[in-house]
Amino acid sequence: MTQPSTATPQISRSDAWSHYWVTGVQHSCPGSFSANYTGRIGKFWEDVFAELAEQARVLDACCGNATMSQLLLDSQYGAQVAGVDAVDAARVDPHWLRDAPEQVAARFHLHPETDVAAMPFAAASFDLCISHYGIEYAGAPALRECSRVLRPGGRLAAVMHHADSLPVRIALEEIAHIDWLLSDEGLLACAQALIPSLARAGTPEGREALRSDAQANASRAAFNAALQAVKTRIDSAHWADVLLEQRELLMQLVSQVPHLGAAVAIQYLEQMREALRAARLRQQELREFALDEAGISRLFESFDGTLDRREVLHFENGEIAGWALVATRA
Repeated sequence: MTQPSTATPQISRSDAWSHYWVTGVQHSCPGSFSANYTGRIGKFWEDVFAELAEQARVLDACCGNATMSQLLLDSQYGAQVAGVDAVDAARVDPHWLRDAPEQVAARFHLHPETDVAAMPFAAASFDLCISHYGIEYAGAPALRECSRVLRPGGRLAAVMHHADSLPVRIALEEIAHIDWLLSDEGLLACAQALIPSLARAGTPEGREALRSDAQANASRAAFNAALQAVKTRIDSAHWADVLLEQRELLMQLVSQVPHLGAAVAIQYLEQMREALRAARLRQQELREFALDEAGISRLFESFDGTLDRREVLHFENGEIAGWALVATRA
């Protein structure tokens, strides 16, 4: 295991998203969520791209790791695009760009750590603005800014989180799992209480002393009970990814405590806590910024144009995926 940093800074909104995107993930949905760019969602974007004119300029707003830019530039419609500018407030790192063909990379321009409500583009610069599970997080100021940089007749196309969607339900369950993991009775707290005892087990003398140590035995029993509680939660969960992941990480950590020592092991544990807090913040924001029909109407009051298309997208299993929206700049 690589030695951890001794610093454990508070997670801000910017850091929570930046740390997430630099891992190379492709979307902002919960870890238990996979379907994103296929099926009816994929068909929506294919229809949007098919209407692009030759030499169109495209803005990918709240781009994350710019997977939408990649999908466009790799599609049959990509060759007719003059360029794509991708903007996000976070420190994003599109891993796909490292292996992109030169003719693709030359037409892609990334703008990380850039406020989507104050973009560095002239008015009427773009023919199309796209956003996939993104611009709803930035709200009305971002819609106004997209209006400014779209040419008259230009389009805004977006897939946005729906308040009753499957990703929102997954996020709510993952928040509950994280809250339990971080609680005083949760797996991480029980692991921390056990770490000093495990560190002593690195020597024969320490192991002998632990046999009669009541506190060590109580910590071991509490940790075993927490492991059983995790199994119970996993067995009853619809989406258990975060529980499975944390259990695996903790078991790896626990097995190495005699080698690492208590201080280093607790540093690792604190890094796990920070990662969970950041994940919770992201899932909470997904829930908060997901929109019902009234929310869509309020949001598009900030767009200078007409909302031409508003429909609910569904996954193949019938669950709600999100809103599909197309608006035209006045």
